[in-house]
Amino acid sequence: MNSPVDTGDMNDKSEFSENLNIFRQIEFFSGLSIEVIKLFAFLCKRQTYKKGDVIFYQDDDDRCAYYILDGRVQLMLEIEGKNHMIRECGAENFFGVIALMSPMMKPLSLIAKEDTTCLVMTREAFLKVVDQFPQVPQIIVKTLGQQVLKVDRKAIFEFESGKNDSLKPFLGISLL
Repeated sequence: MNSPVDTGDMNDKSEFSENLNIFRQIEFFSGLSIEVIKLFAFLCKRQTYKKGDVIFYQDDDDRCAYYILDGRVQLMLEIEGKNHMIRECGAENFFGVIALMSPMMKPLSLIAKEDTTCLVMTREAFLKVVDQFPQVPQIIVKTLGQQVLKVDRKAIFEFESGKNDSLKPFLGISLL
């Protein structure tokens, strides 16, 4: 005789394993210990958005970071009531690491172009981990600085090669 099997625990373990693998691949968390990454994988939540849903609003501090699991999103800039599409992004894009550590007004809105699922980490959950591992922000800031320098160097290269003279006002952003 067959009896029903509760797959809830198996699904939870599978989702945790997937989350763990994702956090291990996000560059901002690459320097963290496996214990920290496991806590992030446990504390984050999956959130599904329908086409047209606003994931976060321009000029809002929603206190979250987002990793796109599937779907497509658009980064939008509103100027004087008119929306401008900045770029489109899909799976494996990550937004909001600074918002985990500090109040951060998002300069753009993120809108689901199609049904989209995100892994969402809140600042509150992040700070629970920091309470146990106070070195976490320092490690993330180091990686963030390396990313800013990489973008700055790319902009300098494009400026030097004459590809994009409009970048001149933004050169040296890594000197902040």
